Amino acid sequence: MKLLKIVTILIIIYFVGFLFFIKKINDFSIPNPIPEADGIVVWTGKGGGRLEAGVDLLLEKKGERLLISGVNSEISLDEIKEIIAIPEKFSNCCLDLDYEAKNTIGNAYETTAWAKALGFKHIILVTSAYHMPRAEIQMGATTSQIKITPFPVFNQTERKWYLDNNRLKRLLQEYTKLLISYLKYVTIEPDKKVILLNNNIS
Repeated sequence: MKLLKIVTILIIIYFVGFLFFIKKINDFSIPNPIPEADGIVVWTGKGGGRLEAGVDLLLEKKGERLLISGVNSEISLDEIKEIIAIPEKFSNCCLDLDYEAKNTIGNAYETTAWAKALGFKHIILVTSAYHMPRAEIQMGATTSQIKITPFPVFNQTERKWYLDNNRLKRLLQEYTKLLISYLKYVTIEPDKKVILLNNNIS
């Protein structure tokens, strides 16, 4: 009976936390006004609208360069240009692709390396709204020297998730990954954070 009570309490805590996670997502908003930063970074993944948002920010000159992190190794630069419909004058001067990142902490590591190599101190980070809480944690795990302005992209996953099993499943998966990330990257010593880059949490 004691074990059952403990399990029940943990389940309740998990789902209460999930509701706070949903609230945090809903509390996100696009910065207004959008600040000018040194660079713009888009993390690829599930959920549409990320690439388009990143390109729009570049065209609006909200950053000097655009990094697309986590690009599939089978997609060429020309294909990327066609997908995002970026004007050639911008793609030739201001577009960088990262093929190395395979998961979210990899995105964070490559983003940090890119920003430091260019001397950037402020970036606008573009990813799906439901992915942003974990993105912020994992960027914090790789650097404290770069200012991050979140630019959440809202899509169908965040809308009426309670009416769609697939959306609910995706959000529960992301919430679970967020908890694991919090335990790994927030509760450990700062000098031990970088060794976790090869984890399998995507």
